Amino acid sequence: MLKSSRRRSLLRAAVATAALSVTLSVPLPASALDGTVAPARTWASEAVPFSDANLVDVVNMGRGRTWAAGFTFSMEGKVTRFQPVVAERSEPGGPWTPVASATAAAGEIDSRLNAVDANGPRDVWLVGDDVSALGGQVHTQHFDGTRWQVVPADLPEKAQAGSLLDVDARPGGAWAVGFTQIEVSRTWNEEKGGWITESRHAGIARHFDGTAWRDVSLPELPSDYWYLNTVQAVSADDVWAAGYDGAGGTPLLMHYDGTSWEQVGVPGVTDIPGEAHGLAVTEKGGVWLVGEDWSPEDGSTRALVARRDSTGWHKVAVPDVPARLYGLTVRPGGGIAAVGQTLGAQREALAWAWNPDATGTARGRWKDLGLVQPTPADSSVPTENSASGVVGGRDGLTVVGTSAAEGAWPRPFVAVRPGNR
Repeated sequence: MLKSSRRRSLLRAAVATAALSVTLSVPLPASALDGTVAPARTWASEAVPFSDANLVDVVNMGRGRTWAAGFTFSMEGKVTRFQPVVAERSEPGGPWTPVASATAAAGEIDSRLNAVDANGPRDVWLVGDDVSALGGQVHTQHFDGTRWQVVPADLPEKAQAGSLLDVDARPGGAWAVGFTQIEVSRTWNEEKGGWITESRHAGIARHFDGTAWRDVSLPELPSDYWYLNTVQAVSADDVWAAGYDGAGGTPLLMHYDGTSWEQVGVPGVTDIPGEAHGLAVTEKGGVWLVGEDWSPEDGSTRALVARRDSTGWHKVAVPDVPARLYGLTVRPGGGIAAVGQTLGAQREALAWAWNPDATGTARGRWKDLGLVQPTPADSSVPTENSASGVVGGRDGLTVVGTSAAEGAWPRPFVAVRPGNR
């Protein structure tokens, strides 16, 4: 299913109450901008039905309906509790309302929601973290158009923790990827009167076979710290996943051919310091990847973008500004819209668009879409904004993200930009 995709983190959410149009705090250099003059468009901020919450992902449900998913925060003593939440906008420009049945189905489950995807309104998946209420299994939920059902996903033997960070709902069964923390050794410490354990982090991949989540083995990597942030299927025998390989501190790319997974190397992408956060598939079977590149000599971070076409993977030039990209969606005409965060003195949510040139080749131009920034509750308090998910639809682009003021819970925001260019 075409949707947003990006790495999930705790502090991605925000709220916005007024409609206004602004530009990024760090402008794109002229060499990276589209030279054509496009009609001015205004971002509109839309109110969401949650306050202390994080909306992490957004999906087009069809017929003008849009769902956004995330989790709310609460404190019980010194313990932070999470509650899964879903919000729905039934038509472009309409209000966002809670999908109460999704939260009710989760019951007492204390888990973040890390991603949502839909293969139409009768096949919707949510994925989250391992929870004690499920005996240490990972929380996932499925909606069949009538009711929600919790469908736990197993973790490997000796797993101490784990999460599913992304899900791709598609005909033939959904795919989900993430990580698990696995115990390697345990030694009793007489002096401290307790066990000292050593563990490693490794990626996991799960495929839903119609009844349960099935483990699909991944290659063994030499690193003791690696994980998968995102997954997208072109077809049953053409599935891509991406994340981070701690062995070299580089983006990680894997491919499933219908039988097994294998690691894939892409010059200029998987051999440089950085991390992959999101994947998206085009209608023609192409694949896009976004993330962050840590290789600049000045020690800063740049956006990472690559695309796969009939000739293979190719790195895409990006605007020369400090930034990272978390999510993307494909757009009419062969372009994409990508969202993330600027990394200047003031960290702002960003939205860029890439459109192919007139020849239809791999070359193209980036455009700063001037994403509206959430209105801070207190302008005197440092605030960090970040956009995590984006999806296209009849109303144009819908972006979800986070506004985190120093010393306060993150607040969710939703912004909409009309038009498809």
